[in-house]
Amino acid sequence: MTTKTILFIALGIVSFGVSLLVKKNKDQSNTTRKRMLAKVNQAKNIEKFRNSKDFQHPISSAIFNLLENFDVHDGVGKKLNDEEIKAIENKLQLDLPTSYKIFLKHFGDGGNWVFSQYIDSIQNFSWLSNYRNDFSETIELDGGKLLKVNSLLCLMTEDSNGGAWCWLTSEKDTNGEWELAYYMDNKLHYKVLNFTEWLNILTKEGVEVIRELDLEETLGLG
Repeated sequence: MTTKTILFIALGIVSFGVSLLVKKNKDQSNTTRKRMLAKVNQAKNIEKFRNSKDFQHPISSAIFNLLENFDVHDGVGKKLNDEEIKAIENKLQLDLPTSYKIFLKHFGDGGNWVFSQYIDSIQNFSWLSNYRNDFSETIELDGGKLLKVNSLLCLMTEDSNGGAWCWLTSEKDTNGEWELAYYMDNKLHYKVLNFTEWLNILTKEGVEVIRELDLEETLGLG
């Protein structure tokens, strides 16, 4: 092998190494830029929420927690505006609870991983009766009360345990807030008073809500 050939090979190796180094630095720069942009957007979203009238609502501390920890969530849906929410309400022929509308406007339309909880998009809303065909007309809530299956709107169609949190649209308080309960094994369990209570549990503990409520493992979640 001639000296010229060796020099040519050496120059090629050096050139290749330099190109790899440049690419690595560029990738790192892009990653850093994306992280910085995400932090800026996070700060803007927090400030926007803090300055909104919705910040006075009891759910605000839970929303604030979600926004402060936005980088740990995955697959969060886009935020919905008032017009988009109204269009969904028209399709449902129901008024969504104020607490949930604040969640949609300031956090997002659900997510694949909100802390450790699945939350479906309300734009793809599903009634419990739509995706399970083995129901009678009613279903029992813990305590013996019977509710119509076609009144149960899913917060998620199925979580990692095979169950689902459902809005009890026939059970609402004077402020229009719906109760929620957990569907599993053809029964509704662990009713909570409203979405604010549900979201407070999620943001405080950072685990699936049902696992925090079912501490004695009566549902056999494991």
